[in-house]
Amino acid sequence: MTTEEFLGRLKNMNMGRSGWGRAPHKPLLLLLALGNCQPGKPRLRLYRDIERELQHLLIEFGPPSRPRNPAQPFQRLERDGLWEIHGLEDCHYDASKQLRPSRVRQSQVVGGIPAEMHEFLIFHPLVLWGAVQYLLHSNFPESLHADLLEAVHLDGALITAGKGEESMRLKTRSRDPGFRPKVILAYENRCAVCGYAIHLRSQSMGLDAAHILWHSSDGPDEVPNGLALCAIHHKAFDRGGIGLGNQLELLISSELQGHGDAWHLWFKRFEGQSIKIPLESRNLPDPRFLQWHRRQVFRGFH
Repeated sequence: MTTEEFLGRLKNMNMGRSGWGRAPHKPLLLLLALGNCQPGKPRLRLYRDIERELQHLLIEFGPPSRPRNPAQPFQRLERDGLWEIHGLEDCHYDASKQLRPSRVRQSQVVGGIPAEMHEFLIFHPLVLWGAVQYLLHSNFPESLHADLLEAVHLDGALITAGKGEESMRLKTRSRDPGFRPKVILAYENRCAVCGYAIHLRSQSMGLDAAHILWHSSDGPDEVPNGLALCAIHHKAFDRGGIGLGNQLELLISSELQGHGDAWHLWFKRFEGQSIKIPLESRNLPDPRFLQWHRRQVFRGFH
């Protein structure tokens, strides 16, 4: 196994994604497995244990509108040369050659990164960190990266070893450095939801430019695809806790819960209210991007 061979397989992984749709099933499974590429951690794990953890990741970080079936990436990642499975028998498949989760769950079927690759990554933490960064930047906004690293048990030692290493990274689509200042200027240096506007001298502090259609899903770095949001509302927007309706009114998912003064201050009092829009109509959020966010990110109502 060489660096070029591993990164080549990673880059050529079939994502099963069309257009702007999200397909994080394989990346989440691979991130979970990469968390085990450390001395003393098992390479192969029982399907039922992987299923439980991957199901949680799909609920937390996957799109709300797609089936959350951990058996699919468990089976299909093997075709990309990034996974191996042991213990499968004919009784584990249905007539269309898809895994039967209930049968596999009751068996001793195990899966994991191939042995040669696992050993290579243990001894090359910079390559491992480059793979982690590629998977994160290709599938999720930066506001979710720290949460994902914690969720897949990637420890601080690995993070420290890999930080700042550019040569081991696969290139992802570059970001326009002018996106943030343009979006924040269009929204008059304030959060579109709550009006937060704090400055340290001449610089906005704690104010972000959020992509409506995620950059990782080919969202353009243009103002109609941006919202100026404070850190709290940015995280809630990217996690699907809040969204925007057709009239730019704030939607709050039934999965976002709270109590007390903070809940009212940051969320409840804005529910159903129109956000603070840009002065120029050409900078208004594009309805196509808002629809994408409602379908692919917003957690909706139950």
